[in-house]
Amino acid sequence: MPGLDLGMIAMNDSFFSHLEDSTVRELLARTPLQDAALVTVGPSLHIENYNDAARQLIRLLPLERIDQLLDEAAAKALRSCIADQQSRTVYEELDGVNYRLEILPHRDGALLAFLREDRAAYDGSLRVLHAKSMQYLGTLLADADQVDDPRLAAHLRRQCLRLYRLLAHSDFLHDPPLTEQLRLHHIDLSALCFDAVQAALQNGPAKGTKDITVTAPNRCDALVEPQLVRTALYNLLSNALRVTPMAGDITVTLHDDHTFFTISVADRGPGLHAETFQALLTGWQRSVSLEDYLALARQGAPLGLGLPLVHRIAQLHGGSLLLSPREGGGSILHLSLARLPESLADHNLRAPMILEDGYSLEEIEFSIFD
Repeated sequence: MPGLDLGMIAMNDSFFSHLEDSTVRELLARTPLQDAALVTVGPSLHIENYNDAARQLIRLLPLERIDQLLDEAAAKALRSCIADQQSRTVYEELDGVNYRLEILPHRDGALLAFLREDRAAYDGSLRVLHAKSMQYLGTLLADADQVDDPRLAAHLRRQCLRLYRLLAHSDFLHDPPLTEQLRLHHIDLSALCFDAVQAALQNGPAKGTKDITVTAPNRCDALVEPQLVRTALYNLLSNALRVTPMAGDITVTLHDDHTFFTISVADRGPGLHAETFQALLTGWQRSVSLEDYLALARQGAPLGLGLPLVHRIAQLHGGSLLLSPREGGGSILHLSLARLPESLADHNLRAPMILEDGYSLEEIEFSIFD
């Protein structure tokens, strides 16, 4: 794929291709995939592979023994799992942090999934604030419909939906669904890309006409959560429309390498540095000086929760959000989605959704434009 070296993608992108479907299925039933540190070991307890989160956590190299890191109870549970091919759950303390350790049989060894016990902690006050705010916004939207001046009514509705979008994105990032909760369906990603571009052109900035071209196969069947992927693509297109000047071109390219589906959105903005991009992915958790923040704002950098949201949606699909420079100026954002095993398609649990209360996704996601 032009402009992107797939060999440089973090290990967690290729990690899952080495796992058996049955192991992935059980892993998803036990562990929030996007936050787990994952390690596979052989029958002799030597490390075979790990994702990027595990590399940072365990600080061991492949072929080293994992049991040197574990306490006696966890090491015993690991050996028992390998011996009887039965999963185990134990608790392990690493560097003063408590982890739940899921141990699953995998081939003739095991898969270990470390998950911080405080990951799912969600501040109750935020939940109450979110619910109350949504209630107030519903009242304001109803009042806006009663305003006689159509322009003022449209303006009030758009402002309310902007707040709705902010609250919905924040809530999703604080309390995302698990991968196994996604309502995965087969869709044509090529058609989705064309539809998303049409929606962006119809609902994007009114000033000037920007050229958006799509390059995609005639059909590209993928197992995804359609609503979330569409939301991610709307946010990438919104960022591209925001930073690209009137004479600039925007491209959307869909690529399938039979391991990952990658949707690349290229803009003609000032470009993002890799360090800035990584900082933007942390959302409101990033630490930045006021001067740096204002400088980023002047450059049109996406300072809200859109990029963290896209990144989390990619992670839920076993993928990631990557950045590369665009030849001639600008940036390319690559949304990668793993080719998930067919066995996951029969999960019909209802996932927490970004979209509720009957507002169209296009109204919400493109409300940031006047």
